Amino acid sequence: MKMYKHPGKPSSFHLLTVLFIAVSSLTGCSPAPSVVFFGASFPDWLLCTGIGVTGMTLLHLLSSNLHKTGWLSPAVVVYPCVTALISMLAWLIFFPS
Repeated sequence: MKMYKHPGKPSSFHLLTVLFIAVSSLTGCSPAPSVVFFGASFPDWLLCTGIGVTGMTLLHLLSSNLHKTGWLSPAVVVYPCVTALISMLAWLIFFPS
């Protein structure tokens, strides 16, 4: 009966090779989507989040002026969800690809 012999500790070359392959597989295929404002690049999701917050603020002001704040209750749940909805719609409208 043959006993299995453990090959020992892997060499540092093998560990570095595996590490290099793992890290290189994490790289993206294209640069991150960004929008340039006044020479500075901002990620697209940041722009869409700003649009969502602005849209929710306008919706809140509109419902307050019309005395219909009951439509947006409970506010703790509805406000973040509507903000996310407006942000995602902005993403689909402005960045469809």
